[in-house]
Amino acid sequence: MPFQIGYTYPFPDLTHRCFTLTGLCYSQEIPMLWRVLYTVEQILSNEGLDFNLAELSHLYSLVSHGSNRFLFKAKPHQPLPILNTTKNDISWKN
Repeated sequence: MPFQIGYTYPFPDLTHRCFTLTGLCYSQEIPMLWRVLYTVEQILSNEGLDFNLAELSHLYSLVSHGSNRFLFKAKPHQPLPILNTTKNDISWKN
């Protein structure tokens, strides 16, 4: 999935730190999590913002989706920072 959305290896810094910190394997992540990471990485790259995993953890919780797969779930009472990442369609990048 990561390569279908536009990632190349080695993964960007925030994505690499996310997997290092959580100890999860790349194959354990469902597409929605990859879309969030990819979008955040693109924003950081294009806008030069200072954003880290601590800030990401204020917006999302890492939750199990069953069968040892994981996703980011927006925290309650927080604005949804990235729209349409849960949609399974080709126009999510828009």
